[in-house]
Parts: sequence; structure tokens; C-alpha cells
Amino acid sequence: MTIPGLDLISQLRKSRPKQIPDHPHLFMTGLNQKVFLSQWGAPETQVSLNQLGKLSKLGTVFLITEPAEEAHISVWIYKKKNSILLFAKEKLVSHFSFRRFKHELEQG
Repeated sequence: MTIPGLDLISQLRKSRPKQIPDHPHLFMTGLNQKVFLSQWGAPETQVSLNQLGKLSKLGTVFLITEPAEEAHISVWIYKKKNSILLFAKEKLVSHFSFRRFKHELEQG
């Protein structure tokens, strides 16, 4: 005789295979710039872009500004950590390998 509740509990307790996400780097999305500053220090290279507006056929236009200013989009490069970080309004939206970016730039 089986007890219905126990069967359900045993099914829930079974270990499930860990799924690898389609984009494993996205788990860091949303981290604030301050997290990287406290852990890695200031970036070796920093570019800040502020949105000027939209031109009908050209799309959005950005102005490169001083890194100290609050920027709409910031690109931080940590060569020693092999990382390029892209922030929007101080939140991480993407990151990728500096070496891979450099290699593809040299190849293209």
C-alpha cells in the first residue's frame, strides 16, 4: 500500500540533473558597478556614453563623456581579469572576454 503524500514527497526530494543555461554569463546581470569596484578596483579603461537623442534614420546618438560623470552606458575593461563589462545606468547588462574581443578585432 502506498501513501499518496509520501510518493509526492519522494519525487520532490530526488536529485534533479542540473541544467546548463543557454547563456550562463547572464547570472551576473543586474549587478551594480560598486560590486566590481569593491572586488576588482577601478577598471583599467573606462568609456562612458550618454544618450543625446534619436535621429530618424540613424537611430540613437550617443556622446562620449568623462568617466566620472553619471553615464547612460558605461564600458569597463579589466585586461588583467580578461573582462569587458557593459553597464546601463550602473547595472551590468553584459560581459565578455577581453582576449576574445581583441582576437576577433585583429582578425576582422
